[in-house]
Amino acid sequence: MPTLEQTLAEYEIDLLRIIANRWDVDLPRDHKRAVSALSKAMLDREKAESVWERLSDEQRGALQVLLASAEHKMPTGTFKRLAGEVRPMGADRLVREKPHLAPISVAEALYYLGLIAYGGGQAFVYVPSDLAPLLPTNKTGYDLSAAAQRSEPLPSVPEPQNIRPADTSLVDDLTTFLVGCYIEDVPLVDESLSDEMRMALEPFFIGKVDAARVALMVNLALDMGIAALEEGKIKPVPAKARSWLDVPRPAQVRALAESWQSSRRFNELLHVPTLRVERTGTWQNDPLLARQAILNYLELVPPSDWWSVEDLIETIHEEEPDFMRPDGDYESWYIRDARTNKYLRGFEHWHAVDGALLRFILNVPMHLLGLLDIAESGKFCRLTPYGRALVGSGEWPPSVPNAPNEGKPITVDADGTCRALRATNRYERFQLARFTNWIGGVSSVEGYRYLITPESVARAKRQGVRIEQIITFLQRVTDNGVPQTVVQQLQTWAAAEAQTATLEQLWVLRVPSKALLDDLFELPKVRRYLGARLGDQAVAVRADQREALLKALRENNLHVEVAQ
Repeated sequence: MPTLEQTLAEYEIDLLRIIANRWDVDLPRDHKRAVSALSKAMLDREKAESVWERLSDEQRGALQVLLASAEHKMPTGTFKRLAGEVRPMGADRLVREKPHLAPISVAEALYYLGLIAYGGGQAFVYVPSDLAPLLPTNKTGYDLSAAAQRSEPLPSVPEPQNIRPADTSLVDDLTTFLVGCYIEDVPLVDESLSDEMRMALEPFFIGKVDAARVALMVNLALDMGIAALEEGKIKPVPAKARSWLDVPRPAQVRALAESWQSSRRFNELLHVPTLRVERTGTWQNDPLLARQAILNYLELVPPSDWWSVEDLIETIHEEEPDFMRPDGDYESWYIRDARTNKYLRGFEHWHAVDGALLRFILNVPMHLLGLLDIAESGKFCRLTPYGRALVGSGEWPPSVPNAPNEGKPITVDADGTCRALRATNRYERFQLARFTNWIGGVSSVEGYRYLITPESVARAKRQGVRIEQIITFLQRVTDNGVPQTVVQQLQTWAAAEAQTATLEQLWVLRVPSKALLDDLFELPKVRRYLGARLGDQAVAVRADQREALLKALRENNLHVEVAQ
């Protein structure tokens, strides 16, 4: 922070005279000498203590809070709510109105005593760095203990009506989404999916396909690295996708919750239905700040009982209103009321903006992630075991691979219809969908139905899946329960395939090691141009994809020599 002399040097001589008069200091006419003389007098410990003792308890209290802040500074908006404003005045008005004789606020009284100053283009208030240590902050009648104490725990409320228990359907729908991205081209549009794509997914999802839920799912998939963008299209990343798909449901829920906790891709403020956010490029909120505030204050709620959302929001409003605005700025964010289209600027709109965001976080992402039960249209909440674990008031539910609600086998009928329940291993369902066609809808009880067809098997073949692998997979996931008619049909298709010859021109990419080839298959922008492996150190490449592959390899800093 600036020193006292640096601060005073920015003031006009009329303001210096007002401050000097309050400190009983005679000033020379020369501005530079006046700054030096006033600075020297104000840095006298006895004079500083004398001025401190003349302050009211309210003035000392506000100054004490400022001195207790990091670097003795505070955002202007925050200090304004604590101590009021300082009216802007030019030299003529300053001389004419003499605001120091009748200050309208605590802040104005402190300003004309030279005890506080404004910096950063009025962005923050501070106490000059060499003046702060001289102020006897121990000599105050202002009680700061209330501000320093932790909030009281929130009370429980009786069990409400219209309870909506949290579920973990996001796990199932994300699995389905990854399958869809594997088979089809799914473009990322405005950090989510297009409305048309969301509606196309509706028959395949257990949960709703509203914009916020789909955006949460898509962005968490990208955050966790189980999906990546390939030329604007969302594609699964095989190894990382398997590491999430092939673990018990509790571990999957935990991974989603912890990814959401640290995600900057998913921005809740953009999805609050009562708000319209204009991202002009001049400001950008940090979504982590709001989540961290919520999670911190959730430590105050009853761990297993219901509590009022309004009680929690009001507690944050009273104690940490600037939770997502560290600079205390309530003026420059371009946010409109979705109903009236009017801008919501100023601290008076806190409940309409900041409060609405807190309510949304509780009722939408935290509910969708299985962390909170909600009731009576979001007026009341209760932490689930997953929620208690995330806020540190409980242990994560154990991930037991052979638990009763995990690892249910896939069943196959004689006509090639395959059934997978929600309790079926998600990686096995993902693999099943690669060589089948989806039939029917989906429900939490009946699960998913697929059909093995010549077209679906041919599609899998184009992606490198052989019929022998399909038969082996089905025998394993059904506990050898595949009807013989299905096995025979697959073998018939394999035999017919064996009688079909294909002559095509290919290139061969050779690499010095198996490890490097494995790494190439993990790079989404490279993998899409790779064909069948030709041993441990080579892979086939279609002639029409050679140039695209060369470009992708060079973008990943891999030197390639082309042999003609």
